[in-house]
Amino acid sequence: MRILLDGMSQMLRTIIKDILSSDPQCEIVAEVVERSSLRAQLSETPADVIILAVNDPDEEPNHFAALLADHPATRIIAVTPGGNRAFLYDLRPHITPINELSPAGLLSAIRRSPAP
Repeated sequence: MRILLDGMSQMLRTIIKDILSSDPQCEIVAEVVERSSLRAQLSETPADVIILAVNDPDEEPNHFAALLADHPATRIIAVTPGGNRAFLYDLRPHITPINELSPAGLLSAIRRSPAP
């Protein structure tokens, strides 16, 4: 799985990278320090999963829906800044809470098959 990390604190980035390094199928293909244009970033660096930090997960679905319409096989995992909650967005449109952001929960969300 090709993974793009976008717009998160160094602490959260370190935690997520540690989790991802435990799975040989996960490859971080790009790390963006400050929030970038996800459309531009996906055009430059195709990814299966984008993991990013969001302050309010309820404000993002419309933005993500347009992105997912252009890249239907990509999934977005939005993590709250403290790393205590995460949400999986996919094209259906559908938002799945990831109850506890544990290593097993994050890897399970990454491996999930994209919506048809």
